[in-house]
Amino acid sequence: MTTPSGIRSGVGFRHVQVLAIASDDYPAATAATVYEGVQISGAKSLTLNDPEPRNIVHAGDDYVFALDVLPPTEPVTGELRTGKVNDTVDALLTGQSSVTIGEAKFFGVGTDKRGQEAQVILLAYRQALETDPASAYYGSRRWEFRLLPKCILTPREGSLDENAEERLYTVTPQFVTEYPWGVAFTTATEGFVRAQALRGVSEFKPRLVAFKGNNSAATFAFNTSLPAASTAKITVWVDGTVKAATTDYTPLTTAVVFTTAPTTDANIVMFYETTQG
Repeated sequence: MTTPSGIRSGVGFRHVQVLAIASDDYPAATAATVYEGVQISGAKSLTLNDPEPRNIVHAGDDYVFALDVLPPTEPVTGELRTGKVNDTVDALLTGQSSVTIGEAKFFGVGTDKRGQEAQVILLAYRQALETDPASAYYGSRRWEFRLLPKCILTPREGSLDENAEERLYTVTPQFVTEYPWGVAFTTATEGFVRAQALRGVSEFKPRLVAFKGNNSAATFAFNTSLPAASTAKITVWVDGTVKAATTDYTPLTTAVVFTTAPTTDANIVMFYETTQG
């Protein structure tokens, strides 16, 4: 097991995971069973448009004598493209419902719910290779990801024509001051206190899950088809505080077993890596 060097070369687009956000800004878990949101399958591309900085030209005496730089006046925006229409995902994003009439399903387009789309957490990843010439793991498989702690995904209706299906979502990353697990950004650790998105790299596929404490359950199990690659790849927070393995909990590749059951309504968030999926 190893930590990636941070130098990698990515390709393709493999996975998009979306989690609803509760009123307390944590992932919307409701029970001691795992909450992992939904997958937007058929992912084709996630584009984040990072605007260029402003170049300020200082001129006088008939020539340019200095060039300064200021931050852009526009935020990061984006677009997600997929090859599938998914009513379950669109219901999560819009707050609408898929209605069954007979044996057909109906879903509204251009409704009065526009402008009321839910804020969600988005985790997307693609495969990559370790390409640090100084690394002993040069050429090893890595996974490059983007984490948007809070964003709005707005479904955009497509056309019926002879071309292959392409579903578009406008991605609007919100400015946040903390991770989805409740830990604030600091200048001492991250070097910033506010961001719209985070990029990362992991040895195995990244996974973000959540649970809700009930003052009774001490064992919190992962999806049986998505175990952790190793216990070293699991990090656990309860109400925004990172917990210590072996002291606060025992990590297993299939679950986390707390020494003391988390209290009722405790927000339990875990970030881990898996070889599956």
